[in-house]
Amino acid sequence: MNKLKVIIVCMLLAGTVQAKDLTQLDLNQAALAQFDTADFMLNKAYQKLVAVLDKDMKKELKEAQKAWLKFRDLNSKFRSDEYKGGSLSGLIYIQARTEMTQNRTAELTKTLLIFTTN
Repeated sequence: MNKLKVIIVCMLLAGTVQAKDLTQLDLNQAALAQFDTADFMLNKAYQKLVAVLDKDMKKELKEAQKAWLKFRDLNSKFRSDEYKGGSLSGLIYIQARTEMTQNRTAELTKTLLIFTTN
């Protein structure tokens, strides 16, 4: 299953397959593959940041991250509710989670740079 997601994403990026040639399931699986990658990168950035923080800041980051994850999921649901009941709802939800996850990864990476360059 994961190989199929990767193949679809690669084919879309390479332009060998057009979105019109894909089913909704194909699009959802490709979006999930993108989210999985974004989530992996988020976890790596989080782990690297935790490694350089003192005990108190680790606790604060853990609380902030927990709240952010809840916000990400609720906000993604809110964004997808415009398409509630339609076939695009799931895809919009996944894409919103991916976008927010990528933005959070960038934020954590910038924070890591601040702590490691001072």
